[in-house]
Amino acid sequence: MARCRHTVLLALAACLLLSGSVSTTAAPPILVVGSLNVDITVPVHRLPERGETITAREPSTSIAVGGKGANQAVAAARLGAAVSFVGRFGNDSYAAWLEDALRAEGVDVSGCGRAALPSGHGLVLLEGDGHATSVVVGAANTDFPQLTAAALGHLVKGAGAVMLQREVPEHVNEAVAAAAGAAGVPVLLDVGGEDRPITPSLLRLLDFVCPNESELARLTQLPTDTEEQVLLAAGALRARGARNVLVTLGARGALLLRGDGTVLRQEAVPPPGGAVVDTTAAGDAFRAAFVVALVGGRPLQECLRFAAAAGALAVSRLGAVPSLPRRAETERLAGFATSGHAGSGTCGSSPAAECSAADAPAGGEPPVAGQAASAALPPSECPYKFASRLNSMRARRDLAGRGDGGNDVAGWVKRQSRIRGLSLVDFNHPQHTAVLRTPKKARALLDGAGLAAGAICIRFPEEQFALGAFTHPDATVRQQAVALAVDGCRWAAELGARDLIVWPQFDGYDYNFQADYPAAWQRAVQAYSQLVDACPAGVRVSLEYKPTDEATRWAFVPSTGAALLLVKEVDRPGFGLTLDVGHLLMAGENPAQSAAMVGAAGKLFGLQLNDAHVKLGAEDGLAFASVNPTAALELMLWLQRSRPQGLHLYFDTFPRKEDPVREAEYNIRRVRTLWARAARLAAAGIGRFADSHDALGALELLEAEEAAAGEAGVAAAEE
Repeated sequence: MARCRHTVLLALAACLLLSGSVSTTAAPPILVVGSLNVDITVPVHRLPERGETITAREPSTSIAVGGKGANQAVAAARLGAAVSFVGRFGNDSYAAWLEDALRAEGVDVSGCGRAALPSGHGLVLLEGDGHATSVVVGAANTDFPQLTAAALGHLVKGAGAVMLQREVPEHVNEAVAAAAGAAGVPVLLDVGGEDRPITPSLLRLLDFVCPNESELARLTQLPTDTEEQVLLAAGALRARGARNVLVTLGARGALLLRGDGTVLRQEAVPPPGGAVVDTTAAGDAFRAAFVVALVGGRPLQECLRFAAAAGALAVSRLGAVPSLPRRAETERLAGFATSGHAGSGTCGSSPAAECSAADAPAGGEPPVAGQAASAALPPSECPYKFASRLNSMRARRDLAGRGDGGNDVAGWVKRQSRIRGLSLVDFNHPQHTAVLRTPKKARALLDGAGLAAGAICIRFPEEQFALGAFTHPDATVRQQAVALAVDGCRWAAELGARDLIVWPQFDGYDYNFQADYPAAWQRAVQAYSQLVDACPAGVRVSLEYKPTDEATRWAFVPSTGAALLLVKEVDRPGFGLTLDVGHLLMAGENPAQSAAMVGAAGKLFGLQLNDAHVKLGAEDGLAFASVNPTAALELMLWLQRSRPQGLHLYFDTFPRKEDPVREAEYNIRRVRTLWARAARLAAAGIGRFADSHDALGALELLEAEEAAAGEAGVAAAEE
């Protein structure tokens, strides 16, 4: 029996290793039923108080096609979907203009009717920071005839999904949802546009209910200030009959509470240019992109990422329909390949595609109706970009080339430009930045090397902060530490780096009775909170904890659990953790477990890769997976499962005797190899052994996969 089982595992592993891409047919069309408005936008400095009259920020208004239904129809069409729109044109001069505009976008409007009322209007007050407040005049959108599910069967037949909003009468949504349910077509409801409760009968017909955080609070009468509160409120909607609840959280991203109780998180994607111009159609772009990817067979996590990218592009432009993005630019921002449809479903069509068993609904449930199944194939390469320790370029100067420059920061950057597969540089602040002097000069250096900034890493000078930085007993010194870190945030923002990483080297103690532990903890909470609040928008702050160091034998934050507690108490969306494999090993922790915990909390902002023998008093900083390859493989598996957004992989290694360029290239190859292997193991179902704590089952699958890889190598050599 054991031999038979081993043979089956071997065959499965070989199949996964050798299989190729699977092509898919074109995605089915999307039916959008909803509102159609003329949007009139008035730029204002601020919203008026009750009873107050204010003057517009600009001398004229802008007019554009709007309405949630029209916005989502155009958004889906621009993202490459075939779209049919059902709405009501008014009896005024705007009607022909609206119809022509939709047709010009490739939207089928043959199902629309004519109302005996004027066209709907949206009056938008647009503040200088891009936030929009709207009043909708329903007009023609309220003039739908009474409909039955049977009469709507022809509209939903063959559709891949139906999108509904709440700017039309509720009886319309109920009839369309019932018709879609009878046809087995998934239904998504955007709950924006109306403050009334959703009837239980409609909730039960919906596959996805999509509120933002304020709408979720109104629907449930529950707070939504924290992620825990959002999940409780979303759970309350599920208890009333909703199957899946997709909540958009603005700068905090989005989360999806699935029907099986699992949660998928998506971090917000920074808008191109870094500025929010107009949020009017951001939610419409997000939901349309989610549906386009869904009907194309993308895994749900990729649907969320594609949606976040579309929303980010929309907020970077003025207007509703004018702001909606095209497919190619959305795929680029999401990190997808631009050669195919956003919902191509072909494994490897996205560099971030895992094709793992983790994407399937838990418990063996079938996928959402209308969603094509993806092939369980390994990705072509790891989706994350790489950086490597800049100071390592000081090593083995005898191997440096003529074009590598001198033994200084500029020369180290030039030397790193020779590392194949490396695209980012992390600078230490103030050690590296003081030499570079200005972000403009640093950017010019990077541009000349063909590299970009990945992060700014805080290194507190010992002469000033030997007794502590954020936990120093002197409040003046603590403020100096915060000011230094805030200046690092400024550097990050001006260089286009997403992260500020804080290594609190001196925040700890050496002797018993030396420290007041609760006081030090509260100082850390206060300092990190102050830092995050002071950093420019778009720059995240993360703590790189280390349990012990020659500078401080005991750290105030000595473990992953303590670090997560600190993150919880700081309670800022822009504050998370950077995990260092060597530090985790020093703490006696399993890197995969720590990554899983922090990833599940949505707080894995950075990952620093290396390896260590973990001998007393030594921080080895050896090449990745050179000492603990199985632990490194499991780390890649959990990184794939949590899929943290905005992450890049940094090699924090110390190649003192080795060529640092070759060592970095080895690290990159090692990550890519382990990533692909982890994806194959996930697709082979290695996760099922964890359900029963079956260690030997997992080991046997590892053995079978290794044997299959060996056979594949032999076969390739013989060809």
